[in-house]
Amino acid sequence: MNKKKINLLYIEDDKDIQEIYLEVIEQEVDIVHLAYDGEEGYEVYLATKPDIILLDINMPKLDGLSLAKKIREIDSEVKIIITTAYGEQEKLLQAIELYLIKYILKPIDPAILIEALQKAKNEIFASQKEEEPTVKIFTLDETTTWHFDTEKLYENDAEVKLTKNERRLLKLLSTNKNKVFTFFEIFDHISYDNFDKHYDAGQVRALVKLLRKKIPKESILNIYAEGYRFNPLVEHTLKASDING
Repeated sequence: MNKKKINLLYIEDDKDIQEIYLEVIEQEVDIVHLAYDGEEGYEVYLATKPDIILLDINMPKLDGLSLAKKIREIDSEVKIIITTAYGEQEKLLQAIELYLIKYILKPIDPAILIEALQKAKNEIFASQKEEEPTVKIFTLDETTTWHFDTEKLYENDAEVKLTKNERRLLKLLSTNKNKVFTFFEIFDHISYDNFDKHYDAGQVRALVKLLRKKIPKESILNIYAEGYRFNPLVEHTLKASDING
């Protein structure tokens, strides 16, 4: 089995610091994406779905711990490494549930950074070796299925065309069928590549109404005063070989 290319997102608001460690990082991974604050980091994460995230605990707009928690709500697999100044170590007590690869004190020792990156890569490659790829399919009713990995909706085995935002909405909700996604979380997700966005709950309601015309209405539950939750009949996790073969 060929080893996959490792994709890393590096989020650091100090561009000079970021530049210092880029050479070390680029020797260890195949692709590097950069971001300079927490909000931009989340947008780049959604757009690139990296294997590893290296981020600073103290960032503008959205701090590193809040960003890591937000990502962990929808992604349990990405490897997260946090950098922190000595005086910020107490904050890491909040991070126990984030399953970090490592936290690294600043100034960063390149040898420790390399060790953390190699640990992350080893976990990724071990997972690749041990686990056969799987696909997730949700049955919405007797005739309608949502294929999570390919982001395709089918009715009676015929594909139902979705708009970009309908697809993004259904993908987000189906990342965690037990989670109620707030109006703001949904709006932020569907408009992550629109840098002129202005929060509009009405836009979210209108999008849900349009999507409900293409799926069973009860597949998306309206949780009063909170947001929306995905409600499939059945969730299937199948081996990719079973689908392809």
